[in-house]
Amino acid sequence: MDYTQIIKEIGRGKDGAGDIDQAVAYELYGNMLDGKVPDFELGAMLVAFRIKAESEAEMQGFYQAMDERVMKLQAPAGKPLPVVISTYNGARRQANLTPLLALLLAKEGVPVLVHGVTKDSKRVTSAEVFRELGVPWTVSQAEAQQRLNDGLPLFMPIAALSLKLDQLLELRWRLGVRNSTHTLAKLADPFSGQSFRIVSVTHPDYISRMGAFFINSGTKGMLLRGTEGEVYANPKRLPRMEIFGEGMVQQVIEAQEGSVSAIPQLPASMDAVTTARWIEQAMAGEVAVPEPILIQLKCCVQAAGFEGL
Repeated sequence: MDYTQIIKEIGRGKDGAGDIDQAVAYELYGNMLDGKVPDFELGAMLVAFRIKAESEAEMQGFYQAMDERVMKLQAPAGKPLPVVISTYNGARRQANLTPLLALLLAKEGVPVLVHGVTKDSKRVTSAEVFRELGVPWTVSQAEAQQRLNDGLPLFMPIAALSLKLDQLLELRWRLGVRNSTHTLAKLADPFSGQSFRIVSVTHPDYISRMGAFFINSGTKGMLLRGTEGEVYANPKRLPRMEIFGEGMVQQVIEAQEGSVSAIPQLPASMDAVTTARWIEQAMAGEVAVPEPILIQLKCCVQAAGFEGL
């Protein structure tokens, strides 16, 4: 594969760069994941894609290569579609409530799998909160399948779901910026599209890009502007949420307008221990679950094919 020619095409800046077609993108990203691209060329291309942003065709090609290398699981029989939650940002200013959403879904009888990073030097990860909640980090395919079949919430480190993806994600710390893998990892699905994915974005440009993915792939999912990049609905103000399925937008929950009438009771600090104790209180009914998260929960349960709420 001629990496120099690809760099020449994509490396001309935000306004001057061109795109590669889906077939080339598929081969290229597969080579990246398999460690076949020399370090110098790999870094150049990852930064170039970061600057120009991936086209829809490039995203489709990248995704196809990624999907072939992700651990596969079976959706439990006789249950709603499994809900797949990605967690790659963590808490920066307020408590990370992604684990709360996962536990609420499991409580309603929905199979739920959360995957993401385990550590971030500047943020509190969902993995750390899950550990404080007593939810183990599942690393084997057999154990993951058993927890799903038993109706237990499941957290998998991305390194267990795909070591190759984790290796590309880790390049963030060498390059100083995120790369295409941070977008793709949010779409990783061990069920090969037989699931309902909750995907968040941090930048408005990615709303249309992720929406195009769901439409082009015909898969089901919820797309929203995340809370500090995490998938749970902002507890202080309901965000816009779009629900996709069968190649179209099936439902839109509009964002809350105007001032907030009352700030919900939230964890006193964002550390993993305080967040976990608060989540335990919320699950026990001792503190109220914020209304935006309850609305999100209801939408997810119904979209997964279960009328439990």
